Amino acid sequence: MKPHGGGDPTGAIGDVIKKTFGDFKAFQEKFNAAGVGQFGSGWVWLATDNSGAVKILSSANQDNPLSQGLYPVLGNDVWEHAYYLKYNNRRPEYLQAWWNVVNWDEVNQRYQTRKK
Repeated sequence: MKPHGGGDPTGAIGDVIKKTFGDFKAFQEKFNAAGVGQFGSGWVWLATDNSGAVKILSSANQDNPLSQGLYPVLGNDVWEHAYYLKYNNRRPEYLQAWWNVVNWDEVNQRYQTRKK
């Protein structure tokens, strides 16, 4: 995350998101739905495999995509401690606002690192 981040993804990660999900809005909707659907503490992820294909998944507690042989390129903490002070129990609202601070430069770097 970074102050004044957000916007649409660019570069390789933008291309693979468009190819996989159709467009950024569809990706956001699926990512947010996975985050909202995570019961209790956990995370929502965009992860890649060795071929560079990406998928959205969620995990409970501290689990992460590495345990499934995947590499996390974007993750959002959906534990209540991540958002409770500002959003109370309104996880969907938190997830929507979170897109304003995503650091796409870092996400691109993580995606490119895994592809190598």
